[in-house]
Amino acid sequence: MGMNMFPSDWKVSLHARLQAFRRRFPDAHIYALIDGVFDESCYPLLKRSQHLRYEALYAGTPGANEETLSISPLLIEFDHAIRFAWERLLEKTNGHPALSLIVTPEPLKQLAARLAPWCIVDAADYTVALSFADTRVLPQLFKTLTAQQLGQFCGPVHHWQYVTRKAGWSDLTLPDEALPAAVDISLSEQQCAQLMRAAEGDGILFQVRATSPRLLEPHPAGHAHALVEYWLACADHARLEAPPDRFDVCLFGLENPGLEARPQLASWLAEPARVQVPAALFELWMAERSSAEVPTLSVETKS
Repeated sequence: MGMNMFPSDWKVSLHARLQAFRRRFPDAHIYALIDGVFDESCYPLLKRSQHLRYEALYAGTPGANEETLSISPLLIEFDHAIRFAWERLLEKTNGHPALSLIVTPEPLKQLAARLAPWCIVDAADYTVALSFADTRVLPQLFKTLTAQQLGQFCGPVHHWQYVTRKAGWSDLTLPDEALPAAVDISLSEQQCAQLMRAAEGDGILFQVRATSPRLLEPHPAGHAHALVEYWLACADHARLEAPPDRFDVCLFGLENPGLEARPQLASWLAEPARVQVPAALFELWMAERSSAEVPTLSVETKS
């Protein structure tokens, strides 16, 4: 799913992180936000649990049933007394873009009521599911929302961090002002375009896994995404807009490992952007690569 696996000491590191939150915000609640779509056993585990307090954010959607709830974003409150049950649940997110931690003064039901309207939004006049619990989407969403929308989304949150593609932790920049929860959410056409562009690399990786998985075998998941983003930047520089052309550029880059590190590519990117076609780009890049790798013959003469 485009994510590295947790390091071997992740439970120890997580426990230290939670203790630091408790010391810094002694009166706050700590929650895990899990995207249940990546492991549908999370919701049944919570239902069987006698102690974990949680809310399934799809519970209030029209026609919600057990199948719907099994793929719902899940909000689970941390309690040190049931630390091991909490860790067992979080372990299901290993290797998936599915975990963030929220520290806030809001009680569980109040925070769930704040976040639930963001599950289904109006996106440029289309009704869509907004996968904000997906940690590939979450950081871009924070950059895309207006200041007012972000204030409504976060409320009085003290801290919010998510698991990165490389299985580390990264903090989200919080709004300056906490605002009352929103009821109906609308995203502009520009906001939708920004979110779609941010998801493009993952879409291409999905296609490559389906058609040429061997190309991704040498790369950790986080590095593979960084490579695809590099080649998408090259497609932008060549003013390529058609999805097949952009995919072909990424595929060509993956088929020629090390090409992105050559100075010829950096020089080309430093030139003014102009419209180019993929075939011409590939010929240019490979010709420059070949000429750079041909050894020169020097002849020494005696005086």
